[in-house]
Amino acid sequence: WFAARSGNSRMSEGERMKGETLHFGPHPIVPRFSPVLPEETVAAVEALAREIRMAEPGLDSTDVFGPGVEVGLAEFPSLHVHDIDRGFQGGSPVMREHRALFLARDEDLVLLGKPSWDFVRYCRDDLGLGRVDVLSPAPSRRRRHLAFRALHDEELCRRIHRMAGIAGGLNVVTYQATGGAWALAGRIARCARVPVYFGGPPPRLAAAVNNKLWFTKWVARLLGERHLPPTLSASSWAHLAQGVRRIAQTHGQVGIKLPSAAGSAGNLVLQSSEILAFPSLAALRAHLFELFSGLGWSEPFPTLVSVWEESVLLSPSLQGWIPHPEQGPPILEGVFDQSVTGVQGRFVGCAPSTLPDALQERIAAEGARILLLFQKLGWYGRCSLDTILVGETLAEAELHWVECNGRWGGTSIPMTLVNRVAGGWAHRPFLSAGSLFPKGRQRFHELLWVARSRLFDPEVGSGLVFLSPGPVETGVGFAVLFIGRSLEEAGRELNHFLGDLHGAGNDGRPALVARD
Repeated sequence: WFAARSGNSRMSEGERMKGETLHFGPHPIVPRFSPVLPEETVAAVEALAREIRMAEPGLDSTDVFGPGVEVGLAEFPSLHVHDIDRGFQGGSPVMREHRALFLARDEDLVLLGKPSWDFVRYCRDDLGLGRVDVLSPAPSRRRRHLAFRALHDEELCRRIHRMAGIAGGLNVVTYQATGGAWALAGRIARCARVPVYFGGPPPRLAAAVNNKLWFTKWVARLLGERHLPPTLSASSWAHLAQGVRRIAQTHGQVGIKLPSAAGSAGNLVLQSSEILAFPSLAALRAHLFELFSGLGWSEPFPTLVSVWEESVLLSPSLQGWIPHPEQGPPILEGVFDQSVTGVQGRFVGCAPSTLPDALQERIAAEGARILLLFQKLGWYGRCSLDTILVGETLAEAELHWVECNGRWGGTSIPMTLVNRVAGGWAHRPFLSAGSLFPKGRQRFHELLWVARSRLFDPEVGSGLVFLSPGPVETGVGFAVLFIGRSLEEAGRELNHFLGDLHGAGNDGRPALVARD
């Protein structure tokens, strides 16, 4: 009954068995934590949600896309569109689009701009993820995003309409709930005249939740300002220079973030000593303008300015799934430790958290309040929350909430994939690694050859899984994960594979180079 809205009864936290797999459309969702929020806490969340709705009317509106699309998932085939419609996202579009295959089932449709057929066959035959129908929109002279290209490809749309009509309905499953994906769903509903379900939130709400300034403002109201790094908003060059200097006077580093950028794609980190060396605010303002221009940040305001914490012990991420309210409260699937690199903190991998249980439960309890707020605002689907633990020791560390990833991502997709192929990450822990750059330009089938003795074996339930095509196909590097019988085994075997690549240059096979 989790698949569709109608006729569902509510399931409380207590009724959800930890580790029991629930299904929402094509997605296996496995509850890991079940914090019970006091009635007064729930009432406070509801009051704040009403305040936000009054301040931002129409936040959950989808009227512009027509009446035929409903938020949710049903037992129909799914059209997977892993797309974005804004800049500063980071990563490779090819890599992002192909990860849709990890969520697809038999008879699903997957949009791929430039398919790697070797990778499609690998997901179907080696991982056993199902036989999908790959659709490629016609090329566009303009750099349109995937959903818009599909929307303007008449022949492709007719194929989708026909398939939706045969099935009697369709889910649209997106990497991110963009306006383009919603427009595509609206067209399918109008032309196929069948029920269409959108497996994500309304686009305006999605944009708000993913905006770092919006997130900071309302989470501070919900949890208190001490639960976030010291942060301010800058609306002009003068305001930016003042804010940067103010934080530099009391902290060692200052972080500047484009609010709509995903992850580290819009981060800039400055040393306070360099900031304070400028003789005037005018000189600092000119320097910031030059920096932003060099990065291509032509319209940066409003901009988030915050303390860039130096004593960060770990960067845990809470993975959640938000169902319709009548299906129960948000589902907390797990806490994961994230690997980041570089000054900007670029994400490169993840693993199930090794934090003490009490600390994970604290993260889950606070995160449950945030996700409940989003549910009260009309959110549906995948949502994760990034935190940092700041201090000298875990026992004394402060927990700061940094941002929301209101979309599928580099942790939730591998987690869901392991749930599909190995029966659950809690029983078969995994470790992922990305930003791997071989020397030379190798195709996916060449990487498969190097890894042939370590590849995932469904019979055993462990082994190496490729998370992307090769560097030739992606235009950048590639990503992998290793599923083991323990986290230690996964880490050891993943390191062995990386060692194979590092030492494999003499006979023509790929070798790696480090890249920050």
